[in-house]
Amino acid sequence: MLQWMITAATLTSMRVARAPTVLAGMDHIFFLSPVRVGENAVITSWIDYIGRSSMEVTVRVEAENPIEGSRRLTTFSHMVLVAVDDELRPKPVGACITPRSSVEEELYEAAIRRREHRMARISTRKEAVRDVSPPRPLDPRYAVSSIRFAYPEDSIFHNAVFAGKLMYYLDELAGIIGLRYSGGPVVTAAVDATDFYAPIRVGESMNMYAALTYVGRSSMEVTIKVIARKEETGEEKHTTTSYFTVVALDEHGRPRPVKQFKVQEPWQAELYKRAEERRRRRLELLDAIKKSSFPGLPKNLRTR
Repeated sequence: MLQWMITAATLTSMRVARAPTVLAGMDHIFFLSPVRVGENAVITSWIDYIGRSSMEVTVRVEAENPIEGSRRLTTFSHMVLVAVDDELRPKPVGACITPRSSVEEELYEAAIRRREHRMARISTRKEAVRDVSPPRPLDPRYAVSSIRFAYPEDSIFHNAVFAGKLMYYLDELAGIIGLRYSGGPVVTAAVDATDFYAPIRVGESMNMYAALTYVGRSSMEVTIKVIARKEETGEEKHTTTSYFTVVALDEHGRPRPVKQFKVQEPWQAELYKRAEERRRRRLELLDAIKKSSFPGLPKNLRTR
């Protein structure tokens, strides 16, 4: 689903920019309901705001019953795509958006607020790129690392790895950690806001480190950090860090309790403290979503 959503956002932004675009960041994603086998995934994306080289894109996913024709909201996200030249440097979009109605004005202003918040979030981008240390797991038994070369089939243009393909790999690693700890099936429930600090080029290795960093009643947080490495020189750069929440399910598809993790060391308590703060913010945002159905989106554009 993450790959489909990023693909839709990329296609939409490229049509406007008339140039290749790359994902620079995305806001929290909550999977509110599943798309079941036999249903259709209806993905809609549109642009809310255009800067000099960046575009704010909203992506909405609905599950459609093809027999009844009914739909329900599955998930949504706000993403920022950047137009780039042949060297992957930001390139002017050459277009603008002028709101012409109250609905468009609401979308436009909400996008500007998200952009300002995101700019503050990535203010330490230069320092973050140099942070190549793997995340520390609560227990080394619940950590997985995966190293693979970036091949041409992982990219879509300019020999840069497609962010949708990368998130596909990360989601798989999060599921493995959740399965290993819980001893049964898990599903991805949420992905925290994720920013991309540097591209991964074809021919570089993708070093993906996944670590269990929190355990709730039925949910688990998995921190995944991606380091791009030029194997011939040893040069490394931090590409992104993402926090996945996975939930253990029983045979009926309902959340099931998992064994509780016993914190014994001070450094484990510190990991828990940071994770609990992320969880608090996550739950606050989820509560806002449930109250508004689709925050930042006018009522007449919300899911049917």
